[in-house]
Amino acid sequence: MRRFARWALFATPWVLGAWVMWWSVDRGRALQRAQPAVFLGAAPLVGQNFRHGWDWRFGIGLVGAAVVGAVVAAACWRGWWWTVRLRWVALCSALLAMLFATSLALTDGADGLLHGVTDKSEYLVNLKITPPAVRFVETFIRGIDRYSVHVRGHPPGFVLVLKFLGAVGLGGAWPVALMSVFATGVLAAAVLVAVRATAGDAWMRRSAPFLIVAPYAIWMVTSADAVFTAVGALGIAAAAEGVRRPRAQAIGLGMVSGLLLGSLLYLTYLGAVLLIVPMVLVVAAFVRRDPGALWTTASAVVGALIVVGAFKLAGFWWFDGVARTKGEYLDGSARYRVWSYFSIGNIGAALFAIGPATIAGLSKLRSRPMWLLVGSSLAALAVSHLSQYTKAEVERIWLLFYPFLVIAGAGLMSRASRRWGTAWVAVQASSAIVLQAALVSKW
Repeated sequence: MRRFARWALFATPWVLGAWVMWWSVDRGRALQRAQPAVFLGAAPLVGQNFRHGWDWRFGIGLVGAAVVGAVVAAACWRGWWWTVRLRWVALCSALLAMLFATSLALTDGADGLLHGVTDKSEYLVNLKITPPAVRFVETFIRGIDRYSVHVRGHPPGFVLVLKFLGAVGLGGAWPVALMSVFATGVLAAAVLVAVRATAGDAWMRRSAPFLIVAPYAIWMVTSADAVFTAVGALGIAAAAEGVRRPRAQAIGLGMVSGLLLGSLLYLTYLGAVLLIVPMVLVVAAFVRRDPGALWTTASAVVGALIVVGAFKLAGFWWFDGVARTKGEYLDGSARYRVWSYFSIGNIGAALFAIGPATIAGLSKLRSRPMWLLVGSSLAALAVSHLSQYTKAEVERIWLLFYPFLVIAGAGLMSRASRRWGTAWVAVQASSAIVLQAALVSKW
């Protein structure tokens, strides 16, 4: 009876996950045929061709991604992640994550990297019609109808980043694309720092391979959300480190965390939901009576208020932006994106993005400190989902949460059972490669 119960506990998420993915594909295709304006094409994912986003193809980038996946799996088999210094774990994870994601994108050649930058719905095309920075922020809400869909759906922060790049001589598509590539590496390192600060060195080592080959890499180097995700992860890592440190260091790290997470609010409105993760870490730090809990929290609040105050003085109030963007959203494709489908379809898209190793890892993870990160990111994703303001496109929109979910795969990895962990890393990498071969993503 006990053996049956264990098998039932293990099999249930697999059966449920498989059903959700099948249902979201089958019903999504029917919805797209009945209502083309829903703009899916590769239901529950968004394809570049809104009617036929699934398109099997082969590119040399798939070979490169396979090589990276093989290297990561071999490193697990040989026990490399447990024998090198932690700084090398973080650095190599960052470099390999960049290489894996870039290789996937290059399946479609240079356009695989540039399409998500140069498309008419993206940010870069708006620079020709935006006024100078201060005037742009001041008039953003009044003039929002002038801009492309991505600018209308976000705060003004990323356009300011692009203006800065242009001012320092880094204008154009390639610097923006390379910024997303760099952000992909920064993200992996930042999440590992947060894992180490929260759960310890061993869990950092166990998490590293799964951050490199996660299927969500498909949407990292091809969208600005890679930058948003990296900023959020850095802010969380600074808070996780700060609560463990003495007062002076805690104040400094808390200020960095507050400035980063405050800035995230002006890059994406969903940044407000991601705040659930550092809030959970801080509450846990107070319960443990960590030395830097109070100082990190106080200085983080000050740092965030500095950013909020600066934008308010420039003429942009965050809540007004939320209200105006909500109106733009409801007047757009949201009219056709019915909750009866996306209540499950969103979850199907998320399962494609996090991969099978994450599903398996969630049933195997037994570390309470790791669950602070994994559980809080699950809670944040649930809040975003239940708000009903993220219907479709969540393979990209929820990139903020996915890295703190895929580290659940660490529950499958240990130094004593390297074969099991290596197999799951290979499965995860293969899932990303097959998905890239089949999907022509919008981004």
